Amino acid sequence: MTHAMLLLIIGIASLGLGVILLGVSRGPQDRRDLLARVVTSPASQVPYLLPGAPVEVTGILRCDAPLTGEISRHPCAYYDARVTREYDRRRTDADGRTYLEHHTEEVSANRQSTPFYVEDTSGRVLVRPDGAEIDAQQVVDRFEPGAAGGPDFGKAGFAVYGVAVSDETTVGYKYVERVLPVDAQVFVLGTVQQNGEIGRPPTSSPSDRFIVSYRSAETLELQLSRNAHWFSYASMAFVVAGVALVVVGLVSLRV
Repeated sequence: MTHAMLLLIIGIASLGLGVILLGVSRGPQDRRDLLARVVTSPASQVPYLLPGAPVEVTGILRCDAPLTGEISRHPCAYYDARVTREYDRRRTDADGRTYLEHHTEEVSANRQSTPFYVEDTSGRVLVRPDGAEIDAQQVVDRFEPGAAGGPDFGKAGFAVYGVAVSDETTVGYKYVERVLPVDAQVFVLGTVQQNGEIGRPPTSSPSDRFIVSYRSAETLELQLSRNAHWFSYASMAFVVAGVALVVVGLVSLRV
């Protein structure tokens, strides 16, 4: 392969990646625009809004029958608990020399949610979080070295799908859990249901979103704006670099 052809291939790949990143940037841009467009409603007024209308509420998360985080044991309306095993695997090369490869595997993943109320000074409204994009608070992020640091699967009820073998040595386990805590601030952007609750939008409305976050609307909107700008800038950089490489490659082919 000639140098010119290599430049053309890299340039075309860069252009393709730039187009992909441009498309990815539309996701956070659309969510940010929707957050800015929908006005926050008092919780008590949601049942009086037109079913199918987008609605935004903010307040304190209340739950009559809260869940318990599997790792943190925190009372919550949602948790996402994950355990990752880090291990070294012995390998032998063609010359008979033994070396170690470091690997990770997710040995447990469990996500649960339950209906909750958003309560403000006007009252409360029920939210059913099934199908929501949940931005939960990280409450556990720790690493426990050694095989003895493995999860207590019986107590926590984890679903295990990783199996250790004799040529592997466990380095340790990483625990991560995110929750929507009870009695804490929560923001919800969803759709008014027929019964006056808040839930997912109808499948016929792909432009609407269902977002539940422990962060405020302002903080969430700022984060989405930053993400959209980052993807846009990266897209422009790859497109410019791709065009330059394609031009140089074509010029080199003619020389």
